[in-house]
Amino acid sequence: MFFAKDGLERRAKSWQDAILRSQAVIEFSPDGHIVWANENFLKVMAYTLDEIVGKHHRMFVDPTYALSADYAQFWRDLLDGQFHSREFQRFAKGGREVWLQASYNPVLDKRGKVVGVTKFATDVTTQTLCAADFQGQVDAISKVQAVIEFELDGTIIKANENFLRVTGYRLDEIVGRHHRMFVEPAYAGTREYGEFWEKLRAGQSVSSEFKRIGKGGREVWINASYNPVFCPLGRLTKIIKYADDITERVSAERIIGRLQQSLAQMAEGDLTGRIDDHFTGQHEELRQSFNLSLERVAEIIRGLRTTSATLKTATGEILSGANDLSERTTKQAATIEETSATMEQLASTVTENAKRAEAASQKARAVSSAATEGGEVMHRANDAMERITASSGKISNIIGMIDDIAFQTNLLALNASVEAARAGDAGKGFAVVAVEVRRLAQSAAGASGEVKALIEQSSGEVGAGTRLVAEAAGKLQSMLETVQENADLVSGIAVASRQQAASIEEVFTAVRQMDQMTQHNAALVEQTNAAIEQTETQASELDRVIGVFTLSNSTTAEATRRTGSPARATQARAVQPQARSFPSRGNAALEAEWAEF
Repeated sequence: MFFAKDGLERRAKSWQDAILRSQAVIEFSPDGHIVWANENFLKVMAYTLDEIVGKHHRMFVDPTYALSADYAQFWRDLLDGQFHSREFQRFAKGGREVWLQASYNPVLDKRGKVVGVTKFATDVTTQTLCAADFQGQVDAISKVQAVIEFELDGTIIKANENFLRVTGYRLDEIVGRHHRMFVEPAYAGTREYGEFWEKLRAGQSVSSEFKRIGKGGREVWINASYNPVFCPLGRLTKIIKYADDITERVSAERIIGRLQQSLAQMAEGDLTGRIDDHFTGQHEELRQSFNLSLERVAEIIRGLRTTSATLKTATGEILSGANDLSERTTKQAATIEETSATMEQLASTVTENAKRAEAASQKARAVSSAATEGGEVMHRANDAMERITASSGKISNIIGMIDDIAFQTNLLALNASVEAARAGDAGKGFAVVAVEVRRLAQSAAGASGEVKALIEQSSGEVGAGTRLVAEAAGKLQSMLETVQENADLVSGIAVASRQQAASIEEVFTAVRQMDQMTQHNAALVEQTNAAIEQTETQASELDRVIGVFTLSNSTTAEATRRTGSPARATQARAVQPQARSFPSRGNAALEAEWAEF
């Protein structure tokens, strides 16, 4: 019995030595004061025994924790005989953090009273910090990535919130179900899907982009890695998947691909590249905006086609009208040029006529003046003839007196002869004188008779001349009045001719201006023709450019519905009135063309 007890004590001592060699051991009084510690503990905490003996356990814990109710409860539990075993955070000398895998063991006496507390500890600081770091990484991954765990047969074990949010499920809706719930049924029955799980069960990880199906059949794209998890013995225990939701990126790539394809078609003139695939979020808005823009461009192209056709037709009609206008303007210019030449000749003729009329007026005024002077001369001649007639009467009276004197002288000579005869010889000489006197008296009487006859004849002639002069004066007065009237008429003709010449000059100036304007208009018409021909060429080029574009049947039908059929538009254009033609010969043509112009 003694040897058995002695052997048990030796074994206990061996166990104690083994524990002291491998573990950190420290003893406390029931109230927590340090009684003793082995070298392992001192080494872990970097203290010497003298530095810790007699001090309270709280020197190894955080000061805040040392004042907490949990710490007080911890020691009350130990005093009640309850042990504590777990990882503890403690602080070594200098405040260095230490993690211990430890057990606090109350030591009881025979009566079951706690007489001390012994702590056995292992320094797990490195492992704990590594585990914490690993767990931190796992937690960080779980925060940003979708994580799900599977059994080796694909049964779902658990999943984090990110994964549930991506797929739209609750945790209770997926736990215990197979992975195939996330794939399309057709793919779940394929050989490829079976090989996928065989590869994972063989310990091979799989990383790629996967198409998965969320709740309600929603398409989800993930960038995921399926990772086999091994136990410390190397045995495969489960499959864990880390995934990033790339649905938006894949949608973006798909819509960008569709946009690139549609834009490439658009670059080739094909406007039928509408995107009918549905997307989510901003990509759906982008798809709708692109389709709306494409429809708008197609609508613009249809409008341009219609406008181009209308423009081409209109430019053709305008060109036809402009050519007709050019031809008529050219004819009008020629007619106006001829009219200008005629008006110039007419102006020259009228000016010459005005000059001649002015000369005739001057001559008429000269003739009128001469006639007036002649009338005055005739009046003076008539007065002179009247005075001659009066003088002839006086001369006739004087001749009569002379004749009476001659008769008396003859009588006196006769009486003298008688007296001389009576006187005889004394009177002979006186008789001779008396005879001579009688002879002279007879001669004077004869001469006076002749003179009287001549005077009387002259008086008759003068009377006749006076009558003729009076008649001539009357005729001359009538002629003077006629000449005056003619002079007035010629003066009026001269004034009218001058006015006519001035008016014709104004008309000629207006015709010259009209000719210049017509020539300018003809040049403008030529420029307009050139511009219209260029416009028609550009319209044809626009037709060619627009013809490159291809529109869908629906958009073409819509364009036809809005704009009407091309045949109807052509018929509508066909009933438009044609440009009228105008005569181009004579003044009537000139007036008509000018009015139309």
